[in-house]
Amino acid sequence: MMLHQHPGGLTLTKRVVEYCAFIPGAKVLDVGCGTGVTMEYLQDTYGLQAVGVDVSKVRLEQGRKRLPYLQFIQAAGESLPFVDVSFDGVITECSLSVMQDAGTVLTEISRILIPGGKLAITDVYLPISASSAGYLNRNQLKTMLEKAGFTIIVWEDQSAFLREFIACYIMEYGSMEELWQCVSIPKTKLGYFLLVAEKRQMEG
Repeated sequence: MMLHQHPGGLTLTKRVVEYCAFIPGAKVLDVGCGTGVTMEYLQDTYGLQAVGVDVSKVRLEQGRKRLPYLQFIQAAGESLPFVDVSFDGVITECSLSVMQDAGTVLTEISRILIPGGKLAITDVYLPISASSAGYLNRNQLKTMLEKAGFTIIVWEDQSAFLREFIACYIMEYGSMEELWQCVSIPKTKLGYFLLVAEKRQMEG
């Protein structure tokens, strides 16, 4: 069983953390944290104060047993149980695309971030001209981010990691039937991206 179940794994996590340039002690939320692999990496490698939320009680319990020193909270991305401007950064890895309302999630993330705080996303996306329930194209995502008060500062296509992830999965399990929902492939060809956005400073 693969420990880190998203394309790019900690290689992309390292990349986004370096783009965000968090200082040691910064408070960073992992939305869709699962069993806490990214949280562990953020805290142990970069000295960040990592907090994680996920809707899965089972995965959170697995994380708590493995990493009792980390803070795991059961919550949906659409309703984050934190006060306003209480985090320096937010990371969501292959989670936004499987949430019920991506626009609401981004608005909630903006609410809890400090002005100038960073949001890092790695996820699947559709070609510009395509649309499909549950998957956004680049223009749709940009519009949602701007509406939520963000400015995109980094965008990279990382589709090679998605192809590698799928190939490894098929080699290990023989088919894609049980592939994690994040990378269930519709008829339209999916890409994979890395994005860093900054919450705009308050005016006045």
